[in-house]
Amino acid sequence: MSVNHDELIAFENALAQLKDDTPEIMDRLVVGEGRYARDQARKICKEEGIVNTGNYRKNFKSGTKAIRAGTAYKIDVYNNVEYAKPLEYGFRSHFVPGHWDGSSFVYQKNDPEGGMYVGPRGGFVRGHFTLRRAIKRTKDTQKARLERKYREELRARGLGEYMDL
Repeated sequence: MSVNHDELIAFENALAQLKDDTPEIMDRLVVGEGRYARDQARKICKEEGIVNTGNYRKNFKSGTKAIRAGTAYKIDVYNNVEYAKPLEYGFRSHFVPGHWDGSSFVYQKNDPEGGMYVGPRGGFVRGHFTLRRAIKRTKDTQKARLERKYREELRARGLGEYMDL
């Protein structure tokens, strides 16, 4: 009596290949999560009309390479616009010299036409916490999304039938 081990050998080879490819797979998954968080930040800006020029919204970025920290992986999600930090965390009210020129405000130092006050006099303008909320949205739905993507990866490698073992 003979036993055919071909399927077992193929399964073992597929597992070995999966092990070798795991860092690259994890990198792809983490970069995808960074993009998801970036897109959530942009969506929040659009839904709430935060800064009407679109510059703030369009400048949310995410890293292109995962950062390995021990057994964990991280990805950068950020906005480098000069006024991103005050919008995120809030700022003290202040006077801005300049004038309205048709449809927009033109900043001009020592403008004889006056200027405008940003926020209530002597007060504080509350932050939007856009990035913080985007990251929370991402983490809240992350488990299901990552499981789905990993299962797709296993199916593509012919290991889909062994997923529930």
